Amino acid sequence: MSDSELSPIDGALEALPPRPTYEQVRRLEACMARMPQVECPLEHYFAHGIYGRLMHAKAGTVIVGKMHRFSTLNVLLAGVIRVTGPDGAVRDLRAPCMFVSPPGCKKVGAVIEDVQWLNVFPTKLTDVAAIETQFTIPETPLIEDQP
Repeated sequence: MSDSELSPIDGALEALPPRPTYEQVRRLEACMARMPQVECPLEHYFAHGIYGRLMHAKAGTVIVGKMHRFSTLNVLLAGVIRVTGPDGAVRDLRAPCMFVSPPGCKKVGAVIEDVQWLNVFPTKLTDVAAIETQFTIPETPLIEDQP
């Protein structure tokens, strides 16, 4: 896939510098919140002391993730995504790919080819809302100045 084929979704991440700050990601998130939202179906898997959250996202989707309290195992099972990595740098990932993001990491991704993204968490909880509370850091809504 050439760079010219990435242009429909590049604008979201091109608006960010090569290593966006948390504040820059939050501003992008606030702008995106005013746009039509796309559903990214989730599947939930439970094993002894383990929770797996599988997200499906279509090509052309831009995603801003939640900030995680702890280091998180990320597994790209299918597809291609341009995403901010654990070091904040923007890079293209092609499945299969696995990495650990550090605590406090907030990722932004632009889906190039339909993706299946799995996060794995150590927990005995089985209530998805409780798991989200346990593993994510609440963020206050960012209020952007209206033109």
